[in-house]
Amino acid sequence: MKDERARARLDALVDAAFPRALSRYSPYLLIRRPIIDEDGSMLARIDLASRTIRLGALAIAESQLEDSLEALIAHVIGHHVGYPGSPVAHARLLLLERSFLPKLPRTLTVPLYELLIDERLARTSTADAPIEDDLCRILASRAALAPDDALFLFQCAVVEEMWQRPEGEILGKAKAEFDRDFPHHRLDARLLAQNLFGYAPDLTLQYLYFASIAFPYALQSSGQDQGADAGTMDGQPTAEEWAEALLPKKAEKTAIEKAIEEKFFSDKLAKALKEQGLSQRAGGVPGEGNDRSRLVTDVMAAHYRREAEKHLFTPPTVSTWSEALVPTTVEEWEPGEAVADIDWLTTLRLRGEVLGSATPLVRERIADEEGTVVPAFEGRTEIYLDVSGSMPDPTRELNAMTLAAQILVTGTLRAGGAARALLYSTSHEKAWEFCRSETILSKFLMRYIGGGTEFPFDVLAASVEEQRDLQPIRVIITDTDFDANYDKRLENKIIFKRAAERSPALVLLLHAPRQERVRIYEQLGARVVAVRTLADFPRMAAALAHSLFDPGTSAMQPEGIDPAKPSSEDKRRVFQKKLAR
Repeated sequence: MKDERARARLDALVDAAFPRALSRYSPYLLIRRPIIDEDGSMLARIDLASRTIRLGALAIAESQLEDSLEALIAHVIGHHVGYPGSPVAHARLLLLERSFLPKLPRTLTVPLYELLIDERLARTSTADAPIEDDLCRILASRAALAPDDALFLFQCAVVEEMWQRPEGEILGKAKAEFDRDFPHHRLDARLLAQNLFGYAPDLTLQYLYFASIAFPYALQSSGQDQGADAGTMDGQPTAEEWAEALLPKKAEKTAIEKAIEEKFFSDKLAKALKEQGLSQRAGGVPGEGNDRSRLVTDVMAAHYRREAEKHLFTPPTVSTWSEALVPTTVEEWEPGEAVADIDWLTTLRLRGEVLGSATPLVRERIADEEGTVVPAFEGRTEIYLDVSGSMPDPTRELNAMTLAAQILVTGTLRAGGAARALLYSTSHEKAWEFCRSETILSKFLMRYIGGGTEFPFDVLAASVEEQRDLQPIRVIITDTDFDANYDKRLENKIIFKRAAERSPALVLLLHAPRQERVRIYEQLGARVVAVRTLADFPRMAAALAHSLFDPGTSAMQPEGIDPAKPSSEDKRRVFQKKLAR
């Protein structure tokens, strides 16, 4: 739209229509004024994540919908207010859909949302501000642009039945061909218009009922890149939002049970619907090729972080010695200096809120007396995780050992510490820089090698020598295959014993160990947490926390160090601080 006068007119119409559209829900909604795309080919869309509405000026002009802007804007706002309401709610229905239905050219969720939004707008409108006719005009314009989209045309037929409009008023020229292709569509539309809204406010149950009837139309629809209606909702959930949607809530499970009980679907689809396990839901994450692989990794990493929260604990602190610092006099802060050095309390007290924000003061910190040291605390954890073929791929199923590692990583970082990890099977991969990012480490833990088991004793030996006086807590998460690795070479016992002696704690998290092997490892100074069953993971996480907090087995403080009077030679010596259980 190049005509400046037409653009100015559209701006004025949007300025007038937007407040009225908001008032149909609440005038206090936090949504910005719609953005007008001059060459936009889609009428209107809203991005659920940013709550940004975009209007296509060209599409609106070609469809002559300038007088229906209030209805158009109110419709897209409905995606934010109610259907689906949030990216997570949308993700839940998408994962449900992809877990039991065959692959569809386009999702059934958006047509359902639009039906629910239009019904709500018409039902809540007043006599002096009707909206039904404008909503029908918008649908008719969209139907004219997508005559081969069977799913959208069926949606239009449902609206005709829902509001008792004349047959074909919305379908327009597409009605004749649609009648030939789907001779029973009018019966389906009447059934849906009659029963769909009776399942409110359960959106999952409404979706399942809608899918049971609209599914054949979706199968014969064209994809959105092949002339299908573009819909009025944009954006994809983030990895964190997909992860939140992976496990169905109790209300979703209840809706699924009711749908199966009322025989919404065939026995084959009902059986697939009933199996809402993690692997089935994770398989519904969208994408193709490498892009999907990366997204699945990010989603599952976020899922493991969420699961770790349920078993979160704080690891024991490891004390290091560092110089004591005391504040000195204040000086002028200059651009380029660290903002963290600004003394805001002194600045506000001496210069006030207005002047202080423009010219803050910094306070340098120096050692009270050279050589004086005080304890500083930094928890550091080094994890060796068995990812052999005896455990499942963590991106496909919940891997209990990987979750144990994630719990330990999360606990360490939440305590202000750092962690690093090694994954091993017949070979190994390392993220060997001590890291403070839960996201980076959780993504690394999603890697999977498979195959046999070969614990890298050479890496353990090198780590002990490398860390010297800054030894981290070391945790080995594995099963009884570790026994054969330990017995393979005589020097492995020497390496293991030295690691147990030098580490603040060397913990073996072992699945189903034999008692005689437990005694061998404990005699060498390690602590063994026996995990009898992988299914009972909360107990495993509790055992891991107990292992690290047990005051009776804390590593000994190095001899010759008096924590009350440390000498300058003892700086950065590490000891395991004993904690009460």
